[in-house]
Amino acid sequence: MHINRHPLENKVIDCHNHLGVCIKAYSRLEYPYAETLESLYHKQLSAGVDVSIVFPFSSNLFFNLKTLISRGLNVADRKPVSEVPYAVENTLVMREIYEFNPELKNRFIPFVSVDTERKIEGQVKFLESLEKKYHVCGIKINPTAAQSRISCLLTRGKPFLRYAEERNIPFLLHTSPVPEDYYSHVRDALRVIEKSPGIRFGLAHAIVFHREYLDIAAGMPNVWVDTAALKIQVDVFNIKNLAGLYRPIDADFSDHRKVMKRLMELYPDKIIWGSDSPAYAYICRRRQGKNTFMDFNYKGTYKDEKDALDALDGTLKKKACNTNTLNWLFGR
Repeated sequence: MHINRHPLENKVIDCHNHLGVCIKAYSRLEYPYAETLESLYHKQLSAGVDVSIVFPFSSNLFFNLKTLISRGLNVADRKPVSEVPYAVENTLVMREIYEFNPELKNRFIPFVSVDTERKIEGQVKFLESLEKKYHVCGIKINPTAAQSRISCLLTRGKPFLRYAEERNIPFLLHTSPVPEDYYSHVRDALRVIEKSPGIRFGLAHAIVFHREYLDIAAGMPNVWVDTAALKIQVDVFNIKNLAGLYRPIDADFSDHRKVMKRLMELYPDKIIWGSDSPAYAYICRRRQGKNTFMDFNYKGTYKDEKDALDALDGTLKKKACNTNTLNWLFGR
C-alpha cells in the first residue's frame, strides 16, 4: 500500500476523475465517453497537478447493452459481462494504476464504485477479494449513472457503510438539489450522512450552489464539498435559472472563477477541488428518475477547472487542493 497522508502534503490533488469507458455514451454519440490513465497523466503535467483520485466511468457492463443503448435504461442482463455491478470496471482502474502504468502509481489514488441497489452481497465479496491485491482508498457513488437511489445506503446498501467505516475510507457522492433528481438528491445524501457519523463524505458538484444545503454540509464535521465540473455547473445554474428555484450562495455567476473564490470565502475548510475529468464537458441525454430524462449540452475543459483553482490566493488554494482534501481522505 503506497498511499498515506505524509507524502501527499503540499501536493496539488484533483479529487474527482473518471477512468474507463462509458459504452452508453459512446454508442449514443454522446460526450465524453472515455478516459485512460495515460491521458489523465498528461493533463496533470500540462496543468501542474500532482495527484488525481480516480474511479470507474460507468457500470455499463452489468446491464443489458441493447436496452441501455436504445433506451438509456439500466436493466440487468441475464448473463452480464461483469458478474456484479462495477466488478470489471473497478478491476480495470486498479490494473491501470498498478500493472499497466506502475511508474505512475504515486500520482493516482484509486476509489471503487458501487451500486446501492443491486447484488449488494456480491459486490462486497468482490471488493473484499479486490483489496487483497490492491489498495481501496475510498468509494465513489453516482446514483444517477447507476440508476440506483442513494437512500438505499440506509436499507439494502448498508453493507457499504460498514465496509467503509471498518476501513476508515471516505465516500464521494454525486449529488443534486434539483427536484427531479430521483436517484441522488442531496437531501437523501444528508439523511445517510446524519446516520453515519463515523464516516467521512464528500458531496460532489458544489451542490450546484444551493445555500441552505451548503450551510448544512458545512456544519457537519464529517462532510466536505467538491467543485467538480465547476464551469459547467455555473453554466447549468445560469441557463436553467436555478436562482428562481432555490436560494443560491451570494456570488457573481458571470465567471466560474469568481464562484470558486466565493465558495472558499464562505466555506474555507470544507471545499475540495476536483475537475471531473473528462466529464467537465457533458453532452448527453440522462435518465433523472423513473420516467424523467434530461438533455445536457455543456462544454468545459480541464484548463477551465484548473483556472478556478488558480484564481485562489496561496492559503485558500492550498486548502482547496490539499489540506481539506487530506482531511476528507484521512481524517483531521
